[in-house]
Amino acid sequence: MTASLPLQTILPRAGITLLRPEQLLPTEEFIEARVHEVSREIDAEGCWRHPVLVEQNTHVIMDGHHRREFALRRGYAWIPCLMLDYSRVILESRRPGLVLTPDDVISRGLQRRPYPAKTTRHVLRGGVEYCCDFALAELRHAGACTT
Repeated sequence: MTASLPLQTILPRAGITLLRPEQLLPTEEFIEARVHEVSREIDAEGCWRHPVLVEQNTHVIMDGHHRREFALRRGYAWIPCLMLDYSRVILESRRPGLVLTPDDVISRGLQRRPYPAKTTRHVLRGGVEYCCDFALAELRHAGACTT
């Protein structure tokens, strides 16, 4: 924890699970321009810094749809994921008048009926952020899984 971020704790690789991109179920569509932006960011950094937030029992994506799409397009074998249940997350709707529950979001993912992009917002309780710093080479090969 740094003094400049009193409400945020940045936690390293601990608790990160590597999953195949195909195992993750989208709950939102992606925006093509954002996929390109994410691609440039990850390529420039040379590592995967932020895990995809995933509901632990169903593998529906809470946050990270554009990173998943990046991984699929690039043929990555693994994606760093933070496995969560909804008790650790604040769910918000970004659409006026649309009330969402965790069951609504999970159902959409399981039924393969994603919401439009940027419908939901998932925030970790307590303002915690996770950083995982996986070298891209670790994630490209099928034999790379350490979990």
